[in-house]
Amino acid sequence: MGNADWATKSRKDDTDMVLVSRCATDSQLLEIAGNWIDLLAKQDYETVASALGYAVAYGEPPAECIRREIRQYRSSTFFPCVDDFRVTEKAQAIGGNPQPRKIVTRYKSNSTRLWATIDYDLPINGKWSDLCANFVIFETNEANPRLVLSLEDISSY
Repeated sequence: MGNADWATKSRKDDTDMVLVSRCATDSQLLEIAGNWIDLLAKQDYETVASALGYAVAYGEPPAECIRREIRQYRSSTFFPCVDDFRVTEKAQAIGGNPQPRKIVTRYKSNSTRLWATIDYDLPINGKWSDLCANFVIFETNEANPRLVLSLEDISSY
C-alpha cells in the first residue's frame, strides 16, 4: 500500500492493521479501497485477508472465503452463462454494470464505533459487476482511538 499520510499499515499485538486518517477525504478513502481491489485482481487473497480480515469468514480461513465469494458470484444480467469469475484490473473494466457503486458513508459517533463504510463494486472478468466489496472503518477502543480499515463482506445485492 502507498505511503500516503491518510493510510498506513501498523502492527500491534502481532496483528496487521490498516489505519486510516480522520482527515482522509471520500476520494482518498475510495483510493485506499481501490488499492485493495488491485490486490484482489492479482489474486493475492492472503495479503488482503491478513491485513484487513474478512468479517464473514465464520471461522474458516479468510483468504479462502474471499476466493470462494468471488468464484461463486453469478449474474444473469451482467454475465449470462458465465460461471468462472475473477477480479480484474479496474482500469481495464469496460461495460457490465452501467453504474458501479463507489460509495463512502460516514457515521456520527455511535456505540458501535463505526466511523465509515465503503461500498465498491468489483471489476469482474474485464467488466464492472454488482459484486460489492464492503469495507468498514471502526474506531479502536483506546484512549486515543485510531481508525482501522477492515473488509466486512463481498456480496451482490
